[in-house]
Amino acid sequence: MVGRGRHQHNEINAAIKALRQLSAAFSVVEDHNGHRWGWIICICGQNPFSVTCTPRNPGTHAKQIRKWAITHCACGEIDKEETS
Repeated sequence: MVGRGRHQHNEINAAIKALRQLSAAFSVVEDHNGHRWGWIICICGQNPFSVTCTPRNPGTHAKQIRKWAITHCACGEIDKEETS
């Protein structure tokens, strides 16, 4: 059994860890409900990413997390400019 805050698939766990180090604009909320492990939420609040607990292909799911993060990286930079 894997502890809280850590996904059971190494590829997905590595993608989430990299996401946390990439920017403070992202938050990972663990919410076990059915096949969902949790959510990745951007500071803008639009289009949260649902992290699956049992994906068919963990490597592909990790790539989707990274792709989603790249498209939402600009949200954190825009927020920094607005507060300055």
